[in-house]
Amino acid sequence: MRIRRDNQAALQVNTLQSAHGTVMVLAWMVFASAAILFARYGRTLRFGSKEKLLGEKNWFQIHRLIACLTTVTTLLGFLLILAETQGTWITSDEGLIFVHSVLGGIIVCCALLQSWMALFRCHPESSFRYIYNWLHRMTGALAFFLSIPTIFIMVTIFNENRTGMIVILSL
Repeated sequence: MRIRRDNQAALQVNTLQSAHGTVMVLAWMVFASAAILFARYGRTLRFGSKEKLLGEKNWFQIHRLIACLTTVTTLLGFLLILAETQGTWITSDEGLIFVHSVLGGIIVCCALLQSWMALFRCHPESSFRYIYNWLHRMTGALAFFLSIPTIFIMVTIFNENRTGMIVILSL
């Protein structure tokens, strides 16, 4: 009976780790990329002759929705790995896994900071808007650019399906 419980516990741990990885890849490779693309190239987006949706420009509404999904899925992934580790942090002698956890912590902080900045941003016509715009870009770029090596660190550590995962994530 004890062996069965241990196997079930190991299966649950692997499930939580897999869920963490899946959610984080979805957040940063899909949602964050799409949010960046809509902010950069979606400004001329129209639905029929409509340039606005619920009082805001279409590109902005889509960017905001996808950016919120990025933050929510990032927090979900963070909570999943906290549940798996029962709230403990990786020790510094665990090498690349420790680096992954530190980079991941920075990314989670950046995602939360992005959300807070968006909630309290100044009006587009404000003389201080350029400060918000640059902080928003720099924080978002930092999180996005750190997410790539953070994901690939774990892909190179795991032996299962390593080649397939590298191919999929490189697309």
